[in-house]
Amino acid sequence: MYEVEVKARLKDREAVMKKLQDLGCKFSEELYQLDFVFIPKNLPFPPPLGTNVLRVRKQNSKSIFNLKIPQKSRQDCIEYEFEISDGDQMIEVIKLLDYKSVPTVEKLRIKTNFKDMEIVLDDVKLLGEFIEVEKIVIHEDYEDRKKIREELFDFLDLLGVPKEDRILDGKYDIMLYEKMKNKI
Repeated sequence: MYEVEVKARLKDREAVMKKLQDLGCKFSEELYQLDFVFIPKNLPFPPPLGTNVLRVRKQNSKSIFNLKIPQKSRQDCIEYEFEISDGDQMIEVIKLLDYKSVPTVEKLRIKTNFKDMEIVLDDVKLLGEFIEVEKIVIHEDYEDRKKIREELFDFLDLLGVPKEDRILDGKYDIMLYEKMKNKI
């Protein structure tokens, strides 16, 4: 499975939420998420494309394990995700497998769906507010996934999210790293 996603800064959350509601979208209750992200110990951060990136997400009372392997960009990934019973124990296993921790992401998230897209609105500690739109697809052909990415950007346009707010290849952990690196 491939995750194809687009992301943008969110300057007017209420206006975007209203447009989504006008399209018939219903929002989840707010989720508190703490993402522990890991890469192989011998690699620099951010890691090169094609690197296995592991994540343990603590979400309210659940723990979720995730493997992402970025393909042509960090927002075009092979992805597997499933619930686990003990997030802390999984973190210890990942460390024993010679993975190192990278910046932990703390956020509040609400979700909705429109057609075959998942839309999330995030308030990320130290970074601000964002919108992500994603599709899970089976297309192995990158050109097909690239077309889907453009459709997702068109959907952001429909919601009134301006092109200049797009984040073309960003992940929150990398954005946090860049922000913290500049403060040292």
